Amino acid sequence: MSAPRDQPMNDDLSDEIKALNAIYGAECLISSPSDANVYTLQPPTSVVSPQLRLRLYIPPTYPQHAPTILDAGSVGSARADEVLRNVWRDGEVCFYDLVEGLREVLGGEEREEELERQTSTSTPPPPPSSRETSPPAAVIMQPLRPPTPDDAAAADPWVLAPALTEKKTTFLARCIGVTTATEAQRLITSILTDKKLQKATHNISAYRIVRDNGSVIQDNDDDGETAAGSRLAHLLQVMEVKNVLVVISRWYGGIKLGPDRFRCINTAARESLVLGGFVEEKKSSSSKGKRKK
Repeated sequence: MSAPRDQPMNDDLSDEIKALNAIYGAECLISSPSDANVYTLQPPTSVVSPQLRLRLYIPPTYPQHAPTILDAGSVGSARADEVLRNVWRDGEVCFYDLVEGLREVLGGEEREEELERQTSTSTPPPPPSSRETSPPAAVIMQPLRPPTPDDAAAADPWVLAPALTEKKTTFLARCIGVTTATEAQRLITSILTDKKLQKATHNISAYRIVRDNGSVIQDNDDDGETAAGSRLAHLLQVMEVKNVLVVISRWYGGIKLGPDRFRCINTAARESLVLGGFVEEKKSSSSKGKRKK
């Protein structure tokens, strides 16, 4: 017998769904319209490829009791069930670990692109052309290095988002336009001379620069908050923002947030990018034809 749709969701599950959907996209984990205990987990193809869609039963007593995968025999369900058994711990939320475990086991488009690049670089290069050609679009990773004395120029004004507080932990996001990796590195070093930011538990940063020829220069720094820098960089990629540097400062309040911290980081970053004018508003096709209630 299915559970009624109006059954209240427990706080642990509610917070975890918000965190997952902030990190991986709005439809990563969604509830069934007909059964309050049935959910669909669908990580983006950048994380798991080919696309994986799992139906899950999440008991009302979660996380004291484990969820189960309903799609026995479906593509990827056996691997997902194995990952779920490995990451499950009584009394602890597990869906972030499940998605990351699926990333490691199944891979995604990012891994496929990397393998493709490695394969292409292993083939002999073509003979040099006498004509000049523009370089192909590529992602160029450049490390965040200490600035040189020549970089010591005055920083441009940052766009500061309102502070976000979750369970006594405070997140403060700021962003600024950049056009070179050197400029981004200089600005990071400059902002971290602020005494208030020096007292932060973590100062997470990521930048994304798109050149005229389509090539991308990007990098990130966790500053001790494991996976936070790469998640922030992924957000910049998903939002398709260009020529921007984002720094998220976090002051730990003594209560562990678990994966919910990534939702807070992404929420704060999004707000700063919107306030800074780096986000182009896109009209959703699903909103066409709908009347205001």
